[in-house]
Amino acid sequence: MSTPPASPAAAHEGGTALCALLLRASDRVVLATTPLLAHLLGGAPSPGTPLAPPWCDDWPPAGPPPPRVTLRGPAAQLPCLVTALGDTLLLSAEHQFAPVLLDALPLDLAVLDAGGHYLYVNPAAIRDEQVRRGITGRTDREYVQWRQHPAERAERRAAAFEQARLSGAATHFTEQFVVQGADLTLQRTYWPLLNPDGSLRLMLGYGEDQTRDRTLAEQMALLRIMVDTSVDPLLVLDARPGPGQMRVVYSNPATRALLREHGLEELPDTPMTQWPMAQGNGVNVLAVLAQLPDLPPGRPYHDLLFLPDAQQWLELRINAILDPEGRRSHWAVSLRDMTTQRQVELQQQRVGRVHQLALAGAPLDESLTLLLDGADHWNVGWQVGALIASDPPRAVGQLPPGFARAVSQLPPGLLGAHWRRLDPACGGGAQVYPDLHSHAPAPLHALLRGEARSLIELPLYGRDGQLLGALIATHPTPHAWTASVVETLRTLATSGAILAEQHLSQEHLRHLAYHDPLTGLLNRAALTARADAALRQPGARLAFGLMDLNRFRFLNDAFGHPVGDELLRELAARLRQLARRHHLTALARMGGDEFGLLARPEQIEAVVSDLREVFEQPFEIHGNALLLEASLGWSVAPERARDGATLLQQADAALYSAKLSQQFSRTYRPTPPAQIPAVTLESALRASLRDGHFRLVYQPQIDLRSRELIGAEALLRWTHPQLGAVTPDQFIPVAELAGLMPRLGEWVLRAACAEAAGWSNPNLSVSVNVSSRQLGDPTFNERVREALRRSGLSPARLVLEVTESGLIDNPARAHDALQELRSLGVRVSMDDFGTGYASLFSLRSLPVDELKIDRAFVRDLGQDSRDARESQAVVSASVLMARALHIELLAEGVETPQQEQALRDAGCDLGQGWLYAPALERADFDAFEQAWPARLRAPRHPGAGDPPEDRPARTPPRSDPRSE
Repeated sequence: MSTPPASPAAAHEGGTALCALLLRASDRVVLATTPLLAHLLGGAPSPGTPLAPPWCDDWPPAGPPPPRVTLRGPAAQLPCLVTALGDTLLLSAEHQFAPVLLDALPLDLAVLDAGGHYLYVNPAAIRDEQVRRGITGRTDREYVQWRQHPAERAERRAAAFEQARLSGAATHFTEQFVVQGADLTLQRTYWPLLNPDGSLRLMLGYGEDQTRDRTLAEQMALLRIMVDTSVDPLLVLDARPGPGQMRVVYSNPATRALLREHGLEELPDTPMTQWPMAQGNGVNVLAVLAQLPDLPPGRPYHDLLFLPDAQQWLELRINAILDPEGRRSHWAVSLRDMTTQRQVELQQQRVGRVHQLALAGAPLDESLTLLLDGADHWNVGWQVGALIASDPPRAVGQLPPGFARAVSQLPPGLLGAHWRRLDPACGGGAQVYPDLHSHAPAPLHALLRGEARSLIELPLYGRDGQLLGALIATHPTPHAWTASVVETLRTLATSGAILAEQHLSQEHLRHLAYHDPLTGLLNRAALTARADAALRQPGARLAFGLMDLNRFRFLNDAFGHPVGDELLRELAARLRQLARRHHLTALARMGGDEFGLLARPEQIEAVVSDLREVFEQPFEIHGNALLLEASLGWSVAPERARDGATLLQQADAALYSAKLSQQFSRTYRPTPPAQIPAVTLESALRASLRDGHFRLVYQPQIDLRSRELIGAEALLRWTHPQLGAVTPDQFIPVAELAGLMPRLGEWVLRAACAEAAGWSNPNLSVSVNVSSRQLGDPTFNERVREALRRSGLSPARLVLEVTESGLIDNPARAHDALQELRSLGVRVSMDDFGTGYASLFSLRSLPVDELKIDRAFVRDLGQDSRDARESQAVVSASVLMARALHIELLAEGVETPQQEQALRDAGCDLGQGWLYAPALERADFDAFEQAWPARLRAPRHPGAGDPPEDRPARTPPRSDPRSE
């Protein structure tokens, strides 16, 4: 029997395939049902081709329906029940077998005629019986119009219907619905049943819900993208016992990139335990892998993995993957590079401990050893230590023992000469030698012979460019991988320099306590003789410098001759160092507080620069921080003189000119430049004090965290009717020499209190500068109380700014006077902090409520430079010191947002500078106060209200430190 084409449709329920097959034989429709029909057929037969008997035994069926036949397929022979129905019987109420069977199919099923009218729709396709009846006889266009569905749905179905009709082959298309708020995806199929002449007789339509498969596919695609694009290495290991255990069955690109960094260009197809790995790395990796089989299946593994050969820290997380039986089949592994975070964390911990030790007065060797501790851990095989630039140098940390012993026997100056040759510009860059045998050995390098092949050196410089020491890293074998070692040394350099500078200064003081450097200097006659001898050389050029200490006699009388002698000893030691650094011809103590030096004329500028820094640092003598001031005069031969006596006379004249002009250094010239004579300025000052030619301007002070306006500094300005505007740099030195500073200071104090009392905001403070002569006046406190009484200004609003020298020159008098004022509520600020060298001890013992960081340390903040990093270190150290003593910190000279942010990040409290406003006239300050966007929200002095919650009020004066 020849059989026209067949049309199968399948659905899945409970894991078993139920298939329906409609066969048209002459004027009958034959329905056959059987499990796994599509599989047995080896695929559905193509429409339009006869269904041949080879797949079916006992065909054509005999006897009354329903006959039983046997389907033959690749898996088995299964019985099949076949029934034959006429076309019209599908809709006939007299023959219910086919509709009942079709209605029970879990597959969406519909039968349409050649014109696209629905003849039958089963409940799986449309559940609503009324709708099923209504669709009968309608086309898709009529149906969607009736049901008010989107017209596009009908057009899509009509197009698929037409394609199936024309091709005579099944046509598949996808439809998406939203059912009860959820997306539904159906795979639709139109299967044509053809007449013998090839025309369409019936169209069978069926659908399959693919929502879950589609959702799973989308989720799997997204998951794959997420894993492949992850920056963290991810991999899966085989956990099943056997030869494949620990084999990588999956890895993402980040994993393969990590392996390439460690020399594995291709992923090995062997267990990880057999991978070729660097020895140090392999030990740690294998130690982790050995723990995995013994872990309980539900317990994850989490730890930090260190790969020493690459100096790399990895965060490692491993979770077991279980099979359906609950047995561990795989391990899911994730890695994250934590090297930078780990190094920063450990370095911060070390630096914190180092600063604690330094504040506690620990020896330099102990502090540096702690600072360097762990550097060799990050750089396995390297020994990291430091050389301290003492005489002789000292070795600290992990350095080859023979080298450390040899360094302690070096002659004086060798370490300095070594670095002048390597780093003449004092840039502070690292010197890297991957193989010392490939370089001409320097004298210092020769000491490493037999103990090291690789060397890295990094110099440590002080603020004045003085060599303090060097960080040293050595390796016993040639080593080209040095980048991580250099970076480690750079992170340690700033802290190491600060420690070395602080401790070396203390060492010099201790050393000088047991030596007599006064007798080691040349005297006046010897210096003159040296000058004459130098001038007798052919083509000789010589600079004679004469230096006088401006305030030494005052200090000597105030503290006694033993203190004065010790002060001169320390100064002599500093001058010796300067002389060595510049290779000066001679250095002498001329007598009393005068010193002389011989140099080459081209050295004058550099020597003067270093001398300035010599006097910027206070001298710690018998527990007192003493500041010296000096004036310097130069004469040059042969331009100005040809013998030592004449040079001395001219240098003395230049020294007097420097003192008169309040300059640090002057060079002798026969006709000095024109300027306002000091006597003229003195006369004008006296007249202006009488006639009221002075005025005050105010520079705002801002809270760096809340950006509130908290007060202003009062600054003196002078405009003379004939001389015009005279700058403070011009008239202040004359006022000091003429003894007018107490009168000027009293005028400023009274005017500032009176004007501040009239400000619209009664909570703003006013800062007034006080000279050391004012502090030394026994009536000073009474003058302050009188200014407050006359103006009505609250003492809590007055801040007295004093310099370090003003506090240190006569500490007992300054302490008693200021402490008495502080008991009234007046606050005390130390001006220009950092330009001297106030110690933690001296600060603790002085009546200070506020430190003003000098603008010199603010200027470079926010930049990427060595000066900026050093300034940042000074600011951070000042913050730590201020916090320890409960003192506020105010930064002067804030001019850029970058400086402000750096100060805020460091923890500085207050700021003052052009970023907020220049010094303003009184009216302009009043306008500024009204316009400032972060006006004070609450009073800042006692008795006027509570401070805002986000920051405590400006701290009241500290209690007497001596009573603590």
